[in-house]
Amino acid sequence: MDTSTVANAAYSANTFLWMCLFAFGLILSILWILVPFAVFGIKGILRRIARNLEVIERQNADLLAAWRDLPRGAETVVYRDVRPDGTVVVREDRTVPPL
Repeated sequence: MDTSTVANAAYSANTFLWMCLFAFGLILSILWILVPFAVFGIKGILRRIARNLEVIERQNADLLAAWRDLPRGAETVVYRDVRPDGTVVVREDRTVPPL
């Protein structure tokens, strides 16, 4: 094998590697420049989501307080048990919650 052929192959591989590294660095630098714009663009959306969550939390607290204040009567609970032979046993229990 000729030494110039080996040298040309090594030079071509080295050039290709440096071109790949340059392209990767160029893409990475462009993305690094665009990151602050993405962060500032997302800030408003995050603020809106936080406000919506605060409203939902207040609504949940109000609903829970109203639910606790409601007078509650006896509740009917229905149990359905399926036996191994395929028959279904249904029983109802009336439970009274603690006050």
